[in-house]
Amino acid sequence: MDKVLKDLGNGAVISDVGDDGIQIEVPAGVKIEKPIYLTQLLGKKDKLKLEQGIFIYLREGSEADVIITDRTAVNRPFKVKRDIIADVRKDARLNLYLLQEQGTKSVWLNKMDSYNSGHLTLGIFCLGGASITNSLLLDMCAEGATADVFGMTIASGTQQVTNAVTVTHRAPRCRDRELFKQILDEEAVGRFEGLVQVNPHCPGADSQQTSRNICLSRTARAYAQPQLIIDTDDVRCSHGATVGQLDEEALFYLQQRGIPRHEARLLLLSAFLNEVVDKVSIDGLRERLRMMADARLRGDLNHCVACGSCGTFGAIDN
Repeated sequence: MDKVLKDLGNGAVISDVGDDGIQIEVPAGVKIEKPIYLTQLLGKKDKLKLEQGIFIYLREGSEADVIITDRTAVNRPFKVKRDIIADVRKDARLNLYLLQEQGTKSVWLNKMDSYNSGHLTLGIFCLGGASITNSLLLDMCAEGATADVFGMTIASGTQQVTNAVTVTHRAPRCRDRELFKQILDEEAVGRFEGLVQVNPHCPGADSQQTSRNICLSRTARAYAQPQLIIDTDDVRCSHGATVGQLDEEALFYLQQRGIPRHEARLLLLSAFLNEVVDKVSIDGLRERLRMMADARLRGDLNHCVACGSCGTFGAIDN
């Protein structure tokens, strides 16, 4: 029998399902008012190799916000493999956010399968780690299902970050939006691999993929590979990608108005990321992300920011 870790009320529970697995289940028609915050903090007593599972089930018409934060208190070579399964039923709404704040020796693989018949929002925010791979397989299973998937990466040193998103339209009139932005410095490498497939007999599909990248050094590398496979008529599908550097004319404009160059640079980089951060629906989390991004850009972000945000939502530590 699963061990209940937290009773969320009205039949909604968080359970320990064994073998390093956590399950969140929300019954039909139930709305969880407060965000569910799952925090993992790895320290010197934790195993270097871990396999985990997080399972999220939202029944018809239910709603929940889930924030998963990964941190390392010590800079050890952790290797973590995690499977995330999200089952979002008709008229249900899941807002899921992944915050990645690992140390510079950590290797992380997140594999997520989502079966979406309702409304899914997924935000991925990568601010650390040696090698981070986020792989998402999203099935749009019911007519009118929607998904908004977005991500922000700030990487430096020899960090490598990959966001791979595959969206399959299996029903008519589904809509998905994908927006990923990266800022890469030194020898960092960032990749976006996107594939949208519209199956036969799925008219009315509406899909948009966007990848935007800024390289702050000549040795940083950004790779973008958006793809579309359309097997039906009557669709609206597009994709686009850019890789570039900071706009020198904009920097000059700000400097002419008395803003020092390094502050002008930070202003432009922050503005570049704001389009992604603004998509977060939780006020406290959105402000925390702004603070963390600013600290990371200034180079003074440690591996566990003591901002008090965890207590804001009533964290469940895994």
